[in-house]
Parts: sequence; C-alpha cells; structure tokens
Amino acid sequence: MKRMNWLLAGVLFLAIANVDIASAALGDYFVETDWLAANRATVRVVDVRNPALYLLGHIGGGVNIYRNEFLSKRHGVKSLILSVAEFEKLMDKYGITPDTTVVAYAEHTNPYMARFVWTLRFHGHEKSYVLNGGYEKWVREGRDKTIIPVSVTPRTGYRVTESEDIRVDGDYVLTRLNNPSVTIWDTRRESEYTGREVRADRGGHIPGAVHLEWVNLMKTDNGVKVLKSEEEIKGIFKTLGLNRDKEIIAHCQTGIRSAYATLVLLALGYNAKNYDGSWTEWANCSNYPVEGPAGQASLSTEVLRL
Repeated sequence: MKRMNWLLAGVLFLAIANVDIASAALGDYFVETDWLAANRATVRVVDVRNPALYLLGHIGGGVNIYRNEFLSKRHGVKSLILSVAEFEKLMDKYGITPDTTVVAYAEHTNPYMARFVWTLRFHGHEKSYVLNGGYEKWVREGRDKTIIPVSVTPRTGYRVTESEDIRVDGDYVLTRLNNPSVTIWDTRRESEYTGREVRADRGGHIPGAVHLEWVNLMKTDNGVKVLKSEEEIKGIFKTLGLNRDKEIIAHCQTGIRSAYATLVLLALGYNAKNYDGSWTEWANCSNYPVEGPAGQASLSTEVLRL
C-alpha cells in the first residue's frame, strides 16, 4: 500500500509539473502589437529608446524612460539592477503603481526593453511585458504614433513586497562552476565569446559556458525582427543543452542582451536567472577565472552589433 501511495504521489507530481510547463508561454512575458492596440488605454506604455528618437515619434500614451534611469552602478560595476529604494522612486516618478500593467518597447533589436521588464519582474511587478517587434513593427503596421511628449503625474507609496529569484551575482556564478545541475549561457557575439573582441580587462568567456548569441531567438518577419515560434526556440534550447531540469544562468557584457534571453527562458518554463554584472564584472575581477573557446559548445550566429 505504501508503495502504491508513493507511485500515486509521483504520478501526481509529474502531472502538476507538466501542467506548469504546458502553461508556460511567450505571451506571459511578451505581447503582440494587436494586444497593445486593443488594451492601450489600460496599460502604461514605456518607451526606453533614446529621448531624441522618442521626440521624433512614439506610440501614443507612451512615456520615455531611458536606460540611465533603470540601470545602477555599485562598487565600480555598471548596469546593475536598481536597488529597492531606487526602483520605488522610479515607479513613483512615472505614476506606476503595483497594479499597473506595463508594456515596454524600443527598436525591434534593442534589448533594453527586455532589461526594463526584467527589472520590474525582479522587483515583483509581474504585470510587465515586452512588445514583440518593438516600435518598428508598430509603425510598419500603420498604427498611430505621435510626437507629443506624455506628461505623467508622479505618485508616492510604491512599495516592493517581494523579489523574484531571477538574478545572480559573480560570487554566485563562481560557486556554480563545474556544477552539472547548472548551465551558463553566454549570449554575446561569437567574437566576444572567443576573445577576439575584448571589451573589458580580459577577453574570453566564463569556464564551461555554452554560447549562442541572443539574436538567434529572433527571425525577420516583413522586415522586422520578432521572436521565433515557441517550438523553434525550444529546439534551439535543446540543441544548446539548455534543459528544464537545470538552473540556467544567462549573461552578456552588462546584463542587457542576457535579460532578453532570460525572459524568453522564463516564459517557456525554464529555471533561469540573469547575471547582470556579466562580463564587465567577471573579466575585470582577477579572482574570477577566464578561458578561451577550446572544448566548449558554440553555435554560429548572426552578426548584429548591439
């Protein structure tokens, strides 16, 4: 009887796990232009492009929050997650409450829109999404735009109640090296991964990291970069060795491109975290090991300078 109970418990666990995986979808973190057009009146649209581009034309109702407002610098490392106090202050400045649905966009190949949403998600703001295809897709479809800046009424009282476990730091990564239950995904360009392109004190990659540039999660549709289908992306992850039974740590140079990759992983039910210190912190710290590509998994990528 006890054996039967254990079997039933195991079957129930697997059933629940399968339901969770089946329910994971890109739509949990990314929205389409049709959806935004139908729901724009009830969401806070955030344009994270350069302010000059915002003034030349933006989605109606969208406020401009540029990267310098949602990236922080601590201990000499730039582009880190905002502290709780910094985040609450930013939300209050733009009139965003914990109940506000936020949709962020930028250029279709600009990962800062994902970094903004990842920041919100980390601080527990689950109702935040990336606009798939960005501003280019919106405009190409003939949807309305404006050059009139949006003014917002600041609020007070935004409070972070809990954070999502979707971020790691360098010391955390160091303790996971050679751990078979952890996969480190380098989302940079191949030239950065191999060390031919050096953008820090040292070139190369984190020992054991697999490589695939983040842009390979996208395809060109009518001249605009959009996400590939869920099945295509799952196939890519399988080829790269990214499995749901492992913890996946994504990184790039400053945790921007890897934020996009992290959101895609999370959307499809993977246990993913973004290392926001990324290569800037890792390569500039002599205590962290670096190696070249010999013997490491690497897939060919598109060349897209970001």
